[in-house]
Amino acid sequence: MARYFFDFLGSSLTTHDDEGADCPDKDAVSRKALEALCEIAADHPQRYLGQHLRIAVRNQADQVVMTASLQLSASWLAAEQTAAA
Repeated sequence: MARYFFDFLGSSLTTHDDEGADCPDKDAVSRKALEALCEIAADHPQRYLGQHLRIAVRNQADQVVMTASLQLSASWLAAEQTAAA
């Protein structure tokens, strides 16, 4: 099983993964990266609203082999915007 490192890249926060995780295949790497993005966004959705969140996945040779990203946005529809005001 290969070890991969998942670095989080956001406009207000960047983390460098020093521990990594063993993953049996590419699907597991992709799933872990996407789950991590969803967890980060779920913890503080307002903080990351309008931001482009990204995870860069590195292999044991320290090469970026995959990226995953998530864009958080929320928009009111015009009719509801007037009613809420």
